[in-house]
Amino acid sequence: MNGRGTLTHPSGAFYSGLFRDNMYHGKGTYRFPDGTKYTGTFNNNRFEGEGEFTDSQGLVWRGKFHNKAALGLKLKVNV
Repeated sequence: MNGRGTLTHPSGAFYSGLFRDNMYHGKGTYRFPDGTKYTGTFNNNRFEGEGEFTDSQGLVWRGKFHNKAALGLKLKVNV
């Protein structure tokens, strides 16, 4: 698949965004079965670049992601 689309996994995980060669690639959102989610840039099915991660308590963490590493994340505070 290439272009914009959605994919629902049997586990309940869900991806909506851009695909390239059947992989998440470009801007998109991945929602995990537990409700946590990542919104940002993907590269070959991996978190890559600027993005936001919303944890299970609803806290939003913003920063640069590289595969499974996310050093220097900052908590997004709504005041």
